[in-house]
Amino acid sequence: MQRQHLSKPVIKQSKLPKLITLGLVLIIIIFAVSLLPRGFSGDTSVIGKGIPVLVLVHDDNILQSGETMVVMNQIRNEYAARLEFVVADINTPEGRAFANSSGFMPTALIFYSSTGQNLRVIYSPQTAESLRQALEVIF
Repeated sequence: MQRQHLSKPVIKQSKLPKLITLGLVLIIIIFAVSLLPRGFSGDTSVIGKGIPVLVLVHDDNILQSGETMVVMNQIRNEYAARLEFVVADINTPEGRAFANSSGFMPTALIFYSSTGQNLRVIYSPQTAESLRQALEVIF
């Protein structure tokens, strides 16, 4: 008796479901990225150029610094028209140069007048409300 070659017939599957899934995943990723807050400026040269500036000397390795940045981001839209928000990241050459030249340690939150005068420095943890109050008193 001869053996018959029993193989299953090849069923060609459509690639459409995989393409749809990939497309949906890409759309979700693009949407999620668009919701992320825009970055803070690192340009400390705006100090003394006619608008008040709030500078955070930031270090990613310090929890309080990250928390302060989150608080700054929470109130940024309320004050963006009358105040410049700047982050001097000490892990960048510009941020390190600013911190070294001004003598501020990471987590320092420095309030500058529109003429560049240092009005106040805070090292303590902030909440959105406490930062609002400080801004209202200083500016």
